Amino acid sequence: MTRKLLFTLALLSITFIGATRRTSSPVQRALNNAAGNERAAIARYDAFAIKADEEGYQGAADLFRAASRAEKVHLARFTAVMNERGLTIPPQDVKTPVVGTTSANLQASIRAELAERDNIYLDAYKTASSDNDTDVAAVFDQTRDAEVEHANLCQAAARDLDAMKAPHEYRVCTICGYTTDVKFPLCPSCRHMMR
Repeated sequence: MTRKLLFTLALLSITFIGATRRTSSPVQRALNNAAGNERAAIARYDAFAIKADEEGYQGAADLFRAASRAEKVHLARFTAVMNERGLTIPPQDVKTPVVGTTSANLQASIRAELAERDNIYLDAYKTASSDNDTDVAAVFDQTRDAEVEHANLCQAAARDLDAMKAPHEYRVCTICGYTTDVKFPLCPSCRHMMR
């Protein structure tokens, strides 16, 4: 065999081994779970925003709409990774969210965001990291950062619900979904320009 042919075969085997690693079952399951989780979060936040509007909490509605936009960014990131890797995207199967009062919805949001921080995305990050899938691990890590900030924003809103009657401006990073009420020039999580 010629050197050129051996080199080509070596490159192909490295590519094949890399592709196999990148589509491991644990990472694929983590991506599938993440996509389903984000779809449920979008439905939940959209419904919570409607309820907050009905109850006269414009600021809380603004927060819920911003969180929904952020969850859509997360979903788009997960599905983009899955598309790039030729993975099957799970079907949309979203249950109708349970909607309570705005106060109860903020508490439910806090619990959901903390569960994402402490369980869902931490476990997904660990899975991707242990599989040496640094690209997906980074996506899970940035998503976890955004979910932490969602919990912080919901906790602040719940502490002073009366202040949430006034409109409130939130900014969502279109790259990673980080959400804030501070006018940062760069996203604190992914360092891209905030708009």
